[in-house]
Amino acid sequence: MKRKVMEKNNVIIAGIYSEFIDESFYELESLCKTLSWNVIDRVFQKRKKPDARFYFGRGFLEKFNLLFESGNIDYLIINDDLTIIQRRNIERTIENKVYDRTELILEIFAKHAKTKEGKLQVEIARLKYLMSYLVGKGKELSRLGGGIGTRGPGETKLEYTKRYLKKRVSFLEKELYEIRKNRDVQRKKRIKSNLIKISIVGYTNAGKTTLLSALSKDLLYSKNEMFSTVSPITRRVRLPSGAYVLFSDTVGFIKKLHPLIVEAFHSTLEEIVYSDLILILVDASDINFKDKIKVIFETLEELGIKDKKMILVFNKIDLCNLDYLKKLKGEYKKAIFISARKKINLDLLLYEIDRINFKEV
Repeated sequence: MKRKVMEKNNVIIAGIYSEFIDESFYELESLCKTLSWNVIDRVFQKRKKPDARFYFGRGFLEKFNLLFESGNIDYLIINDDLTIIQRRNIERTIENKVYDRTELILEIFAKHAKTKEGKLQVEIARLKYLMSYLVGKGKELSRLGGGIGTRGPGETKLEYTKRYLKKRVSFLEKELYEIRKNRDVQRKKRIKSNLIKISIVGYTNAGKTTLLSALSKDLLYSKNEMFSTVSPITRRVRLPSGAYVLFSDTVGFIKKLHPLIVEAFHSTLEEIVYSDLILILVDASDINFKDKIKVIFETLEELGIKDKKMILVFNKIDLCNLDYLKKLKGEYKKAIFISARKKINLDLLLYEIDRINFKEV
């Protein structure tokens, strides 16, 4: 299914917070910038939890009308996943299209999906997310319909839409299954080769593809954007000992990653499950890196990964001052500190991998 490429738009980002505005709000702005959308304003309401009907307080929500009337605004972007009732009430109030956080991430995945597998995974996630909104859609999807080539006699528009989407998802999943079978064959060949398999995992935009490109001396697509890698990339790299290993780049992690996205990209993330070693790549210049390390380990746990050999690797040290680096090295004594972009200390990383005992793998 071909989709129209979305043009550059002006948006307002908004959300609620109970105590303080956390990192996810700044991520939301970065997500918009990845789509080249202009963030015109940022609006946040302090409240303990979202309103069940309007997400914001109803009076607060009506203030958005003034913002939309005062400028050329295309969309309102919400920093959470909305229920069908919240979405309907917000769109009726402001009379404009609303995107929630997961929809925004799916837009980015659609933009960056280059392979057939990636495109299939994105479309499946989109359709399943849409299906979750169909129940309670309202009178516009509950009218009876019929006629040749349309809905069956007595079938509501809601039933017809759900049936069509399920059929489409089933068709796409069969296509994806064939691709996964081919991936399994390739994986078995790699296992038989006895090559050590290493996965580079980390928060989105930590520099995973840049690191793989530097290690393999292969020019890979890398851009300072969130989720620039949708499909896994594997390259062979020679260690100082002369032995070869396989490095794989994977989909980046992020806060509030919807389970449907994890499910859709499970085959891609399986590369991590079958790894002998995991490099946890962290942006050393990010002041919120500790929170992101927590998200990484939580995501790995969701994938059932607990007892793998791991190396903590701090990237982008070229963006850090010496005093800060000294403090960081004192706190994380076993970590490796590198700059993938500047190719600093990559030899130390490879020597550390060489030093690890893989005999029991």
